Amino acid sequence: MSKQLTFLMCSPRGDKSASHTIGSYVVSLFEEKNIVVKTFEVYKTLRKQERIEEMIKSIDECDIILLSSPLYIDQAPYMTIKLMDIISETFKQSKIQNKTRHLFAISNAGFLEYYHNNLALKIYEQFAIQNELIWAGGLPIGAAGTYATYPIPESLKMLAQLPEDDHRQEIYHKPTKILDSVIKTSVDHLSKGEIVPKDELQKLEFIPMPLEAYVEGGKKGWLEAAEELGTADKLRDKPYER
Repeated sequence: MSKQLTFLMCSPRGDKSASHTIGSYVVSLFEEKNIVVKTFEVYKTLRKQERIEEMIKSIDECDIILLSSPLYIDQAPYMTIKLMDIISETFKQSKIQNKTRHLFAISNAGFLEYYHNNLALKIYEQFAIQNELIWAGGLPIGAAGTYATYPIPESLKMLAQLPEDDHRQEIYHKPTKILDSVIKTSVDHLSKGEIVPKDELQKLEFIPMPLEAYVEGGKKGWLEAAEELGTADKLRDKPYER
């Protein structure tokens, strides 16, 4: 029988999110290996009991759980935590059969620095241990919003056309190639029932651009949005001060 994977996509932004874009790319690589995938958008799933039961049934039958969640400040959002509570309670009630299952997580930070994800990934690891899942590792992705706008395959194709001395090679192309390589290696290991080696995941422990460039880029985007909305002259307003 084919292996099965349950993909838990935890962002409320749906298909506009990095959690969806990156997670869906990972899923596509599993599907190329003939692994059957069932996808659940957590913010929609948890609204209906029948959808929750369908998710639990998928987890019961699967061999791999792929969890992809955004990071809010330095922590998983409320719905991701609620999801883990529901699954943990189901395990506690023995409603899920005992079998070998791997949990692999993707933590997506909007911040430039990858290490903001470390606490959330530790919590996902503890969730795995508590429920007798095999913790297969996690991807700590910084500046993940880039991949919400430009999915990894599209980014690689677009950036490959840049001249070698273009500054975007170092800031965007090199990090994207590293992420793509780590994802593909992770899928290879997981599809064989193996955990992902720590030294492979540690390849994502880098900061892709100077902090000053990141701040300036954010400032430029903020000002451009204000211009479009006609509020550029109101950015320093203090409406709540008397």
